[in-house]
Amino acid sequence: MRKIIILTILIFVLEILDNTMVSMCSIHGYSPSLLFIFVLCYSMINDRWSALSVGLISGALQDLFFINGFGVNTLINMLICVLAGEIGRSLFKEKRLIPVLSILLLTFLKGILVFGVLYAIHIRVNMYGSAYVAIYSFIIAIFVYKPIYRLCQKPYMIKEWKF
Repeated sequence: MRKIIILTILIFVLEILDNTMVSMCSIHGYSPSLLFIFVLCYSMINDRWSALSVGLISGALQDLFFINGFGVNTLINMLICVLAGEIGRSLFKEKRLIPVLSILLLTFLKGILVFGVLYAIHIRVNMYGSAYVAIYSFIIAIFVYKPIYRLCQKPYMIKEWKF
C-alpha cells in the first residue's frame, strides 16, 4: 500500500512540474517530460506488469494536457514502458550507462510514434523536436537514474511473493 501511495504522489508531482516549471527550462521550445523519464527508469528497474500500470497511468495524465489527440500518450506510454520493462530484464540495473542510453532511444521512439499517429489522423507536428527532447531527457536521466534505483530498492517498494 505504501508503494502505491508513493508512486501516486510522485506521478502527480512530476506531472504538475511538467506542466508548470519544466516549460521554463525549454530549449528551442522543447522541454523533456520528467514524468516520462521517471516512468522509463521505474519500468526498467521493475517488472513489466508494474511498467504496464505506471505507463497507463502516466499516459492518461499526459493526455489530459495533450490537445491534439487524446489517448495517444496513453497507448504509446503503455507500449514503451512495457518495452522498457523487457529491456530492464536483461540489464545490470546497478549500472547507469545502458539504462540511460535506453531512455535516449525510447524517448526518441516515443516522439516518432506520436508523430506517426498524429500524421495518420492529419495533425501536423514537428518530428525534429523529438531529437531535442530525447537528448534533453538523456541528460536529465543521467542524474535521476540512481536516485530512482535507490528508491526502488527500499523494502516497501520491492514486490514480495506470498504463497
